[in-house]
Amino acid sequence: MPFAPWTKTAEAKAVITENALGYGPKGMGFTQIITISYQVDDSFYVQKKKLSQRIDKKEIGSKVLIEYAVKDPGNFEIKGFLKQ
Repeated sequence: MPFAPWTKTAEAKAVITENALGYGPKGMGFTQIITISYQVDDSFYVQKKKLSQRIDKKEIGSKVLIEYAVKDPGNFEIKGFLKQ
C-alpha cells in the first residue's frame, strides 16, 4: 500500500545525523531512535524516527531513502537504507 494514496508524494535521500537507543515494545529489549536530515527545495528538515527491532544498527552518516508528502515534507516514511 502506498505511503499516502490521497496526496502527492516524492522521494528524497536523507542522512542519519544522530543515533540513540530506546526501550522496545512493553519495555523489553532495545530499539534505535535515529535523527535524519534532508532537504526539500530551499528548506532543511530534521526528523526523529523509531526503528523496528528487526533492523540492524545504523551508523551516523548512513544514507536513507524516504518518501514524503509534497504539501507537508515533515510527513515522511522510510523506504529503505542505501549502501555506502
